[in-house]
Amino acid sequence: MGRWFEPSRRSQIRKGLIHRVSPFSLPNGYLLYSQLLPSTQPAIQSQAPLSLNRIVDTNRHGRIPSLAYELSITRRQALTLPTRNELSMHQDPISITPSRHNRWYERILLNPAFGHLIALAIITLGAQFLSYQSWVQNANQGITLALLVLCYAVTAYLSSNIAKFVGRRAIPYNLATVLIAVGLVFTLVLFTRIGYARTSLIIGLSLLLTIRIISVLINRRFRYLKLACVPTERIDNILPPVSKSFEYRLLDNPSMGETRYDGLIVDMEEQLEDQWIRFVSHCNIAGLPVFNARKVAETINGKVNLSTLQSIDLANLQPQPVYLAGKRALDILLTLLVAPLLIPFCLIVALLIKLDSPGPAIFVQQRIGKGNRIFRMYKFRSMRPREEGEGTAQFADQDAYRITRLGAFIRKVRIDELPQFLNILKGEMSLIGPRPEQPEFVEQFEEEVPYYSYRHIVRPGITGWAQVNQGYASDTESTREKVEHDFYYIKNLSPALDFLIVMRTLKTMATGFGAL
Repeated sequence: MGRWFEPSRRSQIRKGLIHRVSPFSLPNGYLLYSQLLPSTQPAIQSQAPLSLNRIVDTNRHGRIPSLAYELSITRRQALTLPTRNELSMHQDPISITPSRHNRWYERILLNPAFGHLIALAIITLGAQFLSYQSWVQNANQGITLALLVLCYAVTAYLSSNIAKFVGRRAIPYNLATVLIAVGLVFTLVLFTRIGYARTSLIIGLSLLLTIRIISVLINRRFRYLKLACVPTERIDNILPPVSKSFEYRLLDNPSMGETRYDGLIVDMEEQLEDQWIRFVSHCNIAGLPVFNARKVAETINGKVNLSTLQSIDLANLQPQPVYLAGKRALDILLTLLVAPLLIPFCLIVALLIKLDSPGPAIFVQQRIGKGNRIFRMYKFRSMRPREEGEGTAQFADQDAYRITRLGAFIRKVRIDELPQFLNILKGEMSLIGPRPEQPEFVEQFEEEVPYYSYRHIVRPGITGWAQVNQGYASDTESTREKVEHDFYYIKNLSPALDFLIVMRTLKTMATGFGAL
């Protein structure tokens, strides 16, 4: 029926077919678009360009995030769309096996809503009856149960959204969501001074922590992603290698046999033979999710492939203005909250730098920020000052000989970045975003890296997705990869991704990853 992925093999597919687009409403309520049969009807005239969005949502299966594929038809002629009856007129039999976990009991047990209800029942009822062996008797007990529900809602939101990004199955990230929820609840209690039942709250939080750990272990065991793949010439180069959480199988013919899959991967930019077009259409109608290979690769790798990026894709990289405004407000709030602790610590670090080597404690350098505007970025000095004739803009690895003893340590744990909180208050930077570059390097990379300047659509950050995944970039090739990570961050900008970056930043500070 097929073969498991072999990186060396390439499938030869004929060219020159006309692709079709047709919508089908499935029982789950989502509107799916897939490539269908070549038209047997005459084309109709369209007075304006036609733009269709293809959205395949698999969150109900709990595996990988929604994958959106933008298809725009700019020609004046738009093809007519076939109906279900039109598809059934073709004689070639196509075998479509139902998707994995499609049996009635699997659909119930693995349904996220069912899991949330069971978890909430265990947490609230367990906390109440283990503490008091009775139903709610007073207001404090009721408030405690409400706080537990709030805790669970926060952890469920963060965990389910973190599942969209790389590192989604690590237990530490899920435990961190519980700590964040607990911190929010105790902050609420502290500022509102509402009454609560301490014993019940402790038991409920313990149950919540246990459920989160069990949930991760279950996901590791049962949520292994298994996909079928339509063979095309470029598919081996697009998709990442098979990993512990991702597996795909290249089909030899348009049939899945008796094997059940979570979805079907298709290279939407490739032209398919008519038998494969019919196969994809029938899979779509049968309710099997169909994914764009490029979107799958982005999800697994955590970066946008610049070699396949087109100008039309930049529309999908527009960040949400509402979230940017909220992110800016949160940056200011957090900076003001940590200022009483940050200022004394920075004074101590500045004193140690002065004692360690001659020169100023603060290093000021021009960088490019949002909107390609130049600003002055502040850092603790970690190198001895340049001597005359040593040049100006260089990669940090070329200046490694100038790093001081104390400078090596503060660079490793990222303490040298702390003065940039002043840049945040000035509106020039954010806590999280693409790292800013020097003007000389920006000018160079704009010539060498496609769409490089588009990373300046958001404020640069003290830490970012590229920094925690890749580390330091010292040449054009590594900078290109950094831009791919930056574009992925901009495209998927969300509280969950920012939270994941913060967690990885703490790990980076502990391990010194990416420090020079």
